[in-house]
Amino acid sequence: MLVRFTVENYRSFNERQVFSMAAGKHSRLKNHLVVVNGKRLLKGSVLFGANAAGKSNLIKAINFGKDIIFYGLNAGRTFHSNFRIDPESLSRPGVFQYDFVSNGHFYSYGLAISYSDNSIISEWLYLVDDKEMAIFERNQQKVSTDIPFSNAENKQRFDIYAEDVPDNKTFLYEIVSHKLDDIEDFKFFYDAINWFKSLIIIFPQSKYGGYNQYIVNDTLDSVAKLMNYFDTGIEMIDGQERDIDKALSFLPEDIKNDIINGIEKKLKDKEDNEKLSINIDVFGRRFSFSKVDGKIVARQLVMNHGNNNDLFEIADESDGTQRLFDLIPLYRMATQNYVILVDELDRSFHSKLTIEFIQKFFEKTQGANTQLIVTLHDSNVLNLNLLRQDEIWFVERSAKHSSELYSLNKFKERFDHSVAKDYLLGRYGAVPNFGIDPWDEEEEG
Repeated sequence: MLVRFTVENYRSFNERQVFSMAAGKHSRLKNHLVVVNGKRLLKGSVLFGANAAGKSNLIKAINFGKDIIFYGLNAGRTFHSNFRIDPESLSRPGVFQYDFVSNGHFYSYGLAISYSDNSIISEWLYLVDDKEMAIFERNQQKVSTDIPFSNAENKQRFDIYAEDVPDNKTFLYEIVSHKLDDIEDFKFFYDAINWFKSLIIIFPQSKYGGYNQYIVNDTLDSVAKLMNYFDTGIEMIDGQERDIDKALSFLPEDIKNDIINGIEKKLKDKEDNEKLSINIDVFGRRFSFSKVDGKIVARQLVMNHGNNNDLFEIADESDGTQRLFDLIPLYRMATQNYVILVDELDRSFHSKLTIEFIQKFFEKTQGANTQLIVTLHDSNVLNLNLLRQDEIWFVERSAKHSSELYSLNKFKERFDHSVAKDYLLGRYGAVPNFGIDPWDEEEEG
């Protein structure tokens, strides 16, 4: 679970900003809480703010740090990622710190990067349970540790891997890439990397490929019931299985062959892995390709709206329904201790659908340490019967064009207060502040 995220000098974030999932003292909506080692953590959080305030940049910052861990730094990744309003920001470090719970332990991982030379300036991982212990500290490419190694061999391994870490790669990933997960002394590194693997991040135009598990695992009935529950008009869903050549027969021959060759290349030498699959959209049709008995087969997602003889493809559905297809698989992940971040959850959603989707999340995650963090524009969600005060966050663009984060807790509102009304009136900030109407000026001239 995420406890806290800190960011500095990244996109619209200039000075240090802190986003927290630590619960306040409120006693309402206790099913929105998880207690870990005596610490109360929130299962959900929503972020509001005007366009260009920086909501999406918070999600991007979390994803940016994750990408650096797994893929390292390069010019393409850091280009224009600093706070560009300040010319001197290019020479200041970008800082990303994650405080989280993994495998029952509290950790703090962070890194500071140089935008000017695409390098990691410093990196750290601490165990912060009852006592703080430096799993490692990396400064100027020198790595130290306070791990009480059980034997000299493990200490020697650590020292060898710490000797020559490229300045554009993370030490965390360097250690876990050596497959030491069966050695107790290195368990801290795997606790950390597994937490980062648990991050599911979805942007408005990206698709979460989890729908494939429904097609392959023959659980389409449960998806259809949910789609029907959300009033999409869908009565049944099918994953029609066909030979890959027939499934793509609607394509021109050259395009079809290119796609088949690409799929075959990705599935090469995987005959023994029937679970491996590739999910793609082809001209508005959604397919899952996998190997069955050594042959590549295609399963196409089709929907029945009441006419068995004329099934709908994904492109035939409304934008909101298509968005639901990308998000509903997250319910299946809800019991598996993921941290799910969705930018613009309410895109193409009716207000009631957005509210119901959030309520369903809390229902589905009972007993699980799963979290949902979303950005929204729909002020109808600002209801203290739906959310706790500490679950509501605002992002505001300051006069210096930098993003600032703060919680509704700052205003000490009662649970029976009309938050939505006061938000639109500007009581909490984080709303558009329109300037002088240019048409009025033209008329005066």
